[in-house]
Amino acid sequence: MRRENEFRYSKLANILREQILSGYIKPGQYLLSENELCKHYGMSRTSVRKSLDRLLQEGLIVKKMGQGTIVSPDVLVPHNPRRTLRIVGTAPSYFADHCMQMMIQAYELENPQIEVKYLSLPVLDFWDSVQASTELGLQPDLIFISDRQCFEVEHPESFLDLREPLASSFAKQYPRIMNAFRREDSIIAAPVTFSPVYLAYNPGLFEKYGLSAPKPDWTREDFIRAAQKLTVDTDGDGITDQYGLSLSSAFSRWTVFALQNGVSFEGAADRQAVLRTLTFLHDLLYRYRIAKLSPIHRPSSEGFIHGKAGMVLTTSIELAGWLNEGMDFEPQVAALPFGDNKSTLIIANAFMVPADCGDRELALQFLQFTLGDSLQEAISRDRRFLSVQQAVNARMWDKPTLDSLHIANERFENSYFLSEVFADFDLMEEMDIEMGLFWLGLESAEATTNRILDLLHAQP
Repeated sequence: MRRENEFRYSKLANILREQILSGYIKPGQYLLSENELCKHYGMSRTSVRKSLDRLLQEGLIVKKMGQGTIVSPDVLVPHNPRRTLRIVGTAPSYFADHCMQMMIQAYELENPQIEVKYLSLPVLDFWDSVQASTELGLQPDLIFISDRQCFEVEHPESFLDLREPLASSFAKQYPRIMNAFRREDSIIAAPVTFSPVYLAYNPGLFEKYGLSAPKPDWTREDFIRAAQKLTVDTDGDGITDQYGLSLSSAFSRWTVFALQNGVSFEGAADRQAVLRTLTFLHDLLYRYRIAKLSPIHRPSSEGFIHGKAGMVLTTSIELAGWLNEGMDFEPQVAALPFGDNKSTLIIANAFMVPADCGDRELALQFLQFTLGDSLQEAISRDRRFLSVQQAVNARMWDKPTLDSLHIANERFENSYFLSEVFADFDLMEEMDIEMGLFWLGLESAEATTNRILDLLHAQP
């Protein structure tokens, strides 16, 4: 736990240091308040304060009593004679934390006359932050984003169509992933990694409680029985402190249950499918009491990471982040057993090239390099992320695992980006508000179903 907390505040200190030394926050300008930093980067006040203390010791910031924190007027942004490629990316991001520097170092090794500068911006209000950096004169050559951030782009014509310059790279990718970033006749983003949302389990706990590894055809009843055996009061104090499943109320997780049960969030949804989904979630949490609800801002689940939950819905991007941060066991992939429809969600990270970027040639060269065979293999082999190249994943992962991940053969077509499930992200926010009492166990599945259907039927 201590190492994990140190990683968090070191990460924020690195992000703020990047912003200061790149000139994004200029000498004399105020940083975000502690409350705003907590909110924008999803960190505790303790981690934020430790991050600021580190920058204070380095002489990069000055605290003004009762006013806030400013960049020290004495900070000098170093001049670099090398040709510079500027990348702006979203934070927090497991891929950026554990792969970006590797990619940059490999690229700079082959191109010593070029320096790559990476600037992390908060995920909250990300596009506003990109606009602010541009207005400050820090025009990015590349923008690193999540699939949702790409789908939030209001003016796709502001980004380069990557079909022709990256045609050879796209020819090796999964068409399902590449085509998700099409806007009319253009491809406005180049995916660099992706993952379905899948079920991971702790093999050590399964063995400890006499459970066999989940079979490819295991059923919902098999899942419930396994979760019941894994739900234990380990220290005999009368309080259950280990659960079968760590469950998140984030839409990027619980929606998988809905998809598996045939729910459509467009127009006239099937009432029985919605009710079946919500009833099962309540069963897990409050009838069988074999699942523990994790905070929505941490769908990664502290319980699973620290061996206090036997299973969790996750992604290879999230899981690779845990493993690279030192998790002490190797989770395995299990088939999703929650319904008759073998469907799930997909997430992805990608690069976009602003149409008015300062160095289009360098931006495209960097993308061709990161999408090449050698680096895609390194991403998978050394950092445990899925490659966007089907051939690379076929070499690095066995077929049963690919089947469980829903990325083998035609089953990949039953996986959806969140933007394909919810055409209007405002609907998700409205549903989130309506489901507050449901997640607390204070409103029945039937009542919540009625409220959700009212929202869906009210869509234009």
